[in-house]
Amino acid sequence: MDLHTHTLASGHAFDTIEKMAEMAEKKSLKLIAVTDHGTTMMGTTEPGYFQNLPASPITSPMKIGNVTILRGIEANVIALDASLDVPSHLSARFEWVIASLHEDIIAPVNSKVHTEIYLRLAENPLVDMIGHPDTPAYEFDYERVIREFGVKGKVVEINNYHSFHLGLKNTEICEKIANLCMKYDVCIAVNSDAHYAQNVGCIDQAFTMLEKIGFPEELILNTSMERILARVRKRHPQYAA
Repeated sequence: MDLHTHTLASGHAFDTIEKMAEMAEKKSLKLIAVTDHGTTMMGTTEPGYFQNLPASPITSPMKIGNVTILRGIEANVIALDASLDVPSHLSARFEWVIASLHEDIIAPVNSKVHTEIYLRLAENPLVDMIGHPDTPAYEFDYERVIREFGVKGKVVEINNYHSFHLGLKNTEICEKIANLCMKYDVCIAVNSDAHYAQNVGCIDQAFTMLEKIGFPEELILNTSMERILARVRKRHPQYAA
């Protein structure tokens, strides 16, 4: 299962939701989350897109072929108080909410400030997963923050593209974060961040790293459909698999 993918709606991605699901099925994935970028990312979604995506209360999974689709968003942190570019009344309707820091949205400051941002995100009940926290420009107090993510039940992303294709520093930070998640029993999700269909489910390098450090399977959320759906039901109790 892949909990971080993008469609044409993100502006700099290249395939439709149907094409992403078709490729996921070819690769034997059971589920993908469609998490297009929040509206402050240049050239991306309009507000109406997210108002219409979960157009009614969610009571059952969306499916395309044999692939379950979680309707989600990759929300951007837009201020030092960790506010996001999606209103809380709207994010509450999604099945999967990622919160991410992007340098073209909010300029890096220093480790102390970044630590406070992540600690505030840990307090946000509408955030499911922390997106690609391996960005070198946003270094933070890893031990303190990862421990708090565990306390608050946040999923920490291991992003195959971000961690293994953007430079050695990203890779080093990713492994450090994975070790801390193992130390503090923090749940992770291993994702592709696919921006076109061919990359859906491409997580081989991330899994190689996790195998190397002996990361336990039971802490990897997206190896279990039931674990994912159980999290969805916490926000949507009426949700029937």
